[in-house]
Amino acid sequence: MKTTAPLSAASITPETLTTEYVSPETCEFFDYNGAFLGMRLNGTEYKRVVLTRALPLAQPEDYICISDVDRKELGIIEHISDFPEAQQALIRRELSQRYFCPDITAITAIKEKMGHFYFDVKVGEYPMSFTIRDLSKNIRCTDSRIILTDVDGNRFLISDIGRIDKKSRRKLEPYLY
Repeated sequence: MKTTAPLSAASITPETLTTEYVSPETCEFFDYNGAFLGMRLNGTEYKRVVLTRALPLAQPEDYICISDVDRKELGIIEHISDFPEAQQALIRRELSQRYFCPDITAITAIKEKMGHFYFDVKVGEYPMSFTIRDLSKNIRCTDSRIILTDVDGNRFLISDIGRIDKKSRRKLEPYLY
């Protein structure tokens, strides 16, 4: 019986890496049983695929990795916009479920106690509270967007710092360094 050595960083070479960019010509996404995202790739049907963003903060609409349920990589979507509208909607729906990230519309209070920061915010018209530990690691700024990660790993987004009111910005600005 032949055994194969496990894959390690030392055994990876350009020849062992086989990533395929998918296109609408080779790949079609579909809704499977109303619960999962399915895909046909080069004639092979996958009833459930998993999508992950390679660059979730910088380019959330580009470089989307497609894997099967066993985490075997099947391909990469270079740009969601390359696909027809119906396909884009399926892809975005799947990503929004995986990367649920409420958009903060106002900050009502930020309190610090023993190294933890307690945020009282509004998401739309709904009040929410969450706690952040270690601000330097859990607040990420890109252009005008800010992503906050709470102690449970949940992400909250300020999609455009210029869109929230001045009071909210003043409360947040001391923590953006």
